[in-house]
Amino acid sequence: LERESNDEEIQREESSSTESTHQEELLAGQEQAYLEEERNRILSRVDDLKHRVGDLEQQLQETKQEVEMEQALLQAESRAEQEQVEAENEIISQLQLRLSQLDKTTQNEKDKGRANVSAERKALEKQRNEYNELKRQFDKCPLSLREQLQEQLSRKAEALESGTKQFEELEFCQLEEESSLEEKKDAQSSQLLQERAEYHCSVAKRKERMAALEAQVKQLGFQASLDTERLAKDRSLTLQLLHKEQDRLNALEKRYHILTGGRNFPRSNSNMKEVSRYMRDIMSLPLDMDSRRQMVLQCKGALTRNRGRCESVTADALSACTDPSPTVHHSILHHQTPPSGSQAYDTLSLESSDSMETSVSTGNSACTPESACGLEAQRIEEMEKMLKEAQQEKARLIENREREVQTRRQMLEEERRRREEAERRLQDETAHRQRLVEEEVKMREKHFSQARPMTRYLPNRKEEFDLRAHVESSGHNIDTCPFVILTEKMCKGHLVKMGGKIKSWKKRWFVFDRLKRNFCYYVDKHETKLKGLIYFQAIEEVYYDHLRSATKSPNPSLTFCVKTHDRLYYMVAPSPEAMRIWMDVIVTGAEGYTQFMS
Repeated sequence: LERESNDEEIQREESSSTESTHQEELLAGQEQAYLEEERNRILSRVDDLKHRVGDLEQQLQETKQEVEMEQALLQAESRAEQEQVEAENEIISQLQLRLSQLDKTTQNEKDKGRANVSAERKALEKQRNEYNELKRQFDKCPLSLREQLQEQLSRKAEALESGTKQFEELEFCQLEEESSLEEKKDAQSSQLLQERAEYHCSVAKRKERMAALEAQVKQLGFQASLDTERLAKDRSLTLQLLHKEQDRLNALEKRYHILTGGRNFPRSNSNMKEVSRYMRDIMSLPLDMDSRRQMVLQCKGALTRNRGRCESVTADALSACTDPSPTVHHSILHHQTPPSGSQAYDTLSLESSDSMETSVSTGNSACTPESACGLEAQRIEEMEKMLKEAQQEKARLIENREREVQTRRQMLEEERRRREEAERRLQDETAHRQRLVEEEVKMREKHFSQARPMTRYLPNRKEEFDLRAHVESSGHNIDTCPFVILTEKMCKGHLVKMGGKIKSWKKRWFVFDRLKRNFCYYVDKHETKLKGLIYFQAIEEVYYDHLRSATKSPNPSLTFCVKTHDRLYYMVAPSPEAMRIWMDVIVTGAEGYTQFMS
């Protein structure tokens, strides 16, 4: 009985030990399966993180390239604006030089004409002195010699009168020439000044445009630095996560190594999967040439490794099949079905045991070099075909990328030209509107009647009125104006008057007499032939012809008007100072201007 009880206890212990061993094996198998699944999940996350790092690096590179391209375009546009500014500044300098040359040329022409007038004046003065000397001799000579001197005196008088008329004509022509020169100079100067102002405005606008472009360049640099910093931070975080996952993967491998008694994780059919994954990545990534080039190189490496592995397996199989040793195991010709989930090209194995028995197990054919690696070679050909297609795809993508860059540059260039054209049209439209406004203002001014803008004084009827002192107190320098003879009661000088009926312009000698209280004019300065008479009571207004209403005036800028009850007189003075003096003189006798009475 004791023996039976001992046997039962031993059986129970063996049964318990068997059950515990079975349970431990079951737990170890479950943990092993869990570790393999966890490893697959970690590998998947590692691949995702690697892709994420590649994407971030690609974005960094693309951001840098785009910013460099944009900044290069903006800087090129800024340089073009700078060149335009320099060219327009050169044009402004040339316009300023033309203005200076115009003033100098006009002054030289005036000086030349004045020199001729001065020479004629000296010659006339010499004739006048000779005439006066001959007249004194005539007055002192006896009666017997007077007849001969009378003839000489008459010839001298005629020559003096002719010389005086010629001098007056020359002097008047010189005044007209100076007025014409002034008008031409004013017209050309106004045109040059307008062009200079337009160029100054254009330079200012271009400088504003350059400042805006510089601001855009700085803004692009600042935004690029922000984007780069953000992407670099994301890449750093992703790399940290990648390192953590790799550490976990190493820990899993150690645990699996301990659990399985020194075995590693089973190798997955990574060759074909690696190539397929690389091809999918190549087709799914954005158009970044550097990344795709890297993928293709990795795919080439996978093909090289696979081809080397196939050659190694073929050599081993050949040596095993041709070995004459009788210890070769008979199962080398035995056909085995490959395990579920494994690839055929992974089932070829060569093993050696303590008894030196060698067994070769293949899942598809007998032991020949062709049958051992035939399927492998077929897959390599397929992968080479896929690699060739990937290279063609890469070339096509490079061409598309270059075409897109060229198209973008053309679009930017067209946009810049459109902006310049729009700015030019805006400037032309602004100038056109300004001209329209000026013309409208001029037309509006013509609708108003001529006022008396130059009449600064009222008529004066006092007998003790000193005309010369009055004119000098008005700011005129009588001594520097040789065209007007002014005394306390009279003013004399040449003026060009327009006829009342024929509207022709003729030079007349005008006399303003406060003693006779009239304003008359003669054929010449000898005052022998009276041509017209205007009483002070008839003079209503005296004003400058600012509307240029005088028909065919020889000098519109020196034309003024004397309005009477009967008609309107248009007169042209020989100089601006003479015109102002005559107007201030005549207005003192404008007794017909009775509006001030009210």
